[in-house]
This record gives sequence, C-alpha cells and structure tokens, in this order.
Amino acid sequence: MTGVPLTPSDALTPECQVLTRYLTGAEATQYVLEKYQAGHAALHATCGTPPTWFDHVLLAVTRRGPLGAGLVDSYTRWFSKRSVVRYKLTLLLAVLENSPGFYHRVTSAIVGSRWAVLGRLTLTALREAVVLLVGVVIFGPLNLVAAATRRKSR
Repeated sequence: MTGVPLTPSDALTPECQVLTRYLTGAEATQYVLEKYQAGHAALHATCGTPPTWFDHVLLAVTRRGPLGAGLVDSYTRWFSKRSVVRYKLTLLLAVLENSPGFYHRVTSAIVGSRWAVLGRLTLTALREAVVLLVGVVIFGPLNLVAAATRRKSR
C-alpha cells in the first residue's frame, strides 16, 4: 500500500469512533484517536498490496456504524483475512489494549458460574453465526467478483 492512502486523514476520526464503539461499546478518547491516526501511517507498509475496490466497499460498510463493522469483521475473519479492514481492526485493538479506560474492556474474562459463562458463550456463538451468514450473503458475491477481476488482470 505504499503511496496509496488507505483512508483520508479527515475520515480517520469517525472511522476510529465507529470501530471503537463496535469493539468496546464506548466512544474513543482523544488518546485512542491520536494513537490510531499515528499507527495508521504504518499500515501503508504493512498491508502489502494496494486496496481493491472490494476493500473500499468493506470500508464504506464499516464506516456506517457498529452493525456494519460487525458484518464486515465477521465476514473478513473467515473469507478475506488480508483485507484492509482486518489490518485496521488489529491496529485499533492493539491501541485499545494499551489505553487507559479501555484495556479492561478488551482483556477481561467472562465471569460467573459455569452455566452463566456457558450460556453467554452459546448466545455469542449463535449471534456470530447469524452475523456471519448475513455477511456471506451480502459480501460473498462481491468477493467472488473481486477475485475474478484480480485473476483477469494478471
């Protein structure tokens, strides 16, 4: 991605806010915004290839809100692991893990009785399965077209 901006710098603040809300349920602090912006510059060297039109679609959906971010996260976790959104989520997760006021939200364990923990994990797994299914229906055909386009351009 060298030389190709992933996101205009004026769009990083709202993007960071949406992703922070998705990951933690809270608003990003000034510290998180600054570290996300600073770390974002390193993504140019990390990602390797320029973003595709499919990456831009995924980013546009992600920026619409936590629901869109969840759909994109679930889909890319399984089917597009090298997408720009995955790199951005990883960057922000690293920032949040080391941020005052957020690290406990990211690193804390589920507590309670064995049955309460099992119940929460089961509900989370069911929710994630539904979100993944919706993501596959929405993004799967687009990803197939993007893959076909990449093969033709080689």
